[in-house]
Amino acid sequence: MGKKFLRSVLILFFITLLTIPSAEAGSKARYRWQGAAMALGAVALGGLIAHQIHAHVPPPPAPVVLVPPREPSYCPPRTEYVPGRWEVVREWVPGTCERVWVPGHYDRCGNWVPGHYEYRETPGYYVERRVWVEGHWRHY
Repeated sequence: MGKKFLRSVLILFFITLLTIPSAEAGSKARYRWQGAAMALGAVALGGLIAHQIHAHVPPPPAPVVLVPPREPSYCPPRTEYVPGRWEVVREWVPGTCERVWVPGHYDRCGNWVPGHYEYRETPGYYVERRVWVEGHWRHY
C-alpha cells in the first residue's frame, strides 16, 4: 500500500510541475492596459446581464377571488304608491254654427224686413277644468 501511495504522490507532483507556468520578471506596466480593458468589459457585461434580469420580471399573478354561488332568492320589485290628486286640464271647446230664425221686423230706416233664417257662428275657446287623477303604484 505504501508503494501505491508514493507512486500517486509522485505522479501528482510531476503533473503540477508541468502545468504551473514559471514566473517571468518584466516591467510593471506590461499588462496593465490589457487588465484594465478586461475589467471594464467584465463590468459592462455584468451590468447588461443584471439589467436584463431585472427588466423582464413578470408581474405577480392577480389574486384569485372565489365567490360562492348565491342561492336564488325572491326579491319583490320596488314599488311606491303615488296618491291621487287634482289636476287642472285645459280643454278646447270647438266653435258652433247654428241656423236661427229671425222673425220679421222694421229696420232703422223704417223698412219692413220679412222673417228669415240666419247662420250664427260662435268661435272656439278653451275651458279649464279640475280633473281627479287616481293614485297608482309606480314600479322602478
